[in-house]
Amino acid sequence: PERLSGKTVAVIGSGPAGLAAAQQLTRAGHTVVVYERADRIGGLLRYGIPEFKMEKSHINRRIEQMRLEGTKFRTGVEIGQDIDAAKLRRRYDAVVIAAGATVSRDLPV
Repeated sequence: PERLSGKTVAVIGSGPAGLAAAQQLTRAGHTVVVYERADRIGGLLRYGIPEFKMEKSHINRRIEQMRLEGTKFRTGVEIGQDIDAAKLRRRYDAVVIAAGATVSRDLPV
């Protein structure tokens, strides 16, 4: 962005919704930090879609693009355990919760 807003945003979760929110907020001029519980960024994109359906190089390229645009990533951080949620709310102007489902469930079909 040409000008930064001076606002800070935490995004919890690095799946499709978290990455989309982070990229748009960064492009709007906000300082964005994405917090991910896993050791790698991507959520469902990385862990839920097989390689033959979507190559992980696409995700890696997008994440690198986001880093170059200014988005910061913190992996291995569980909100509520490693960082207190209230502390996170005080530290940032806004918090986006884009946490995905961690346990699959069967459909009654």
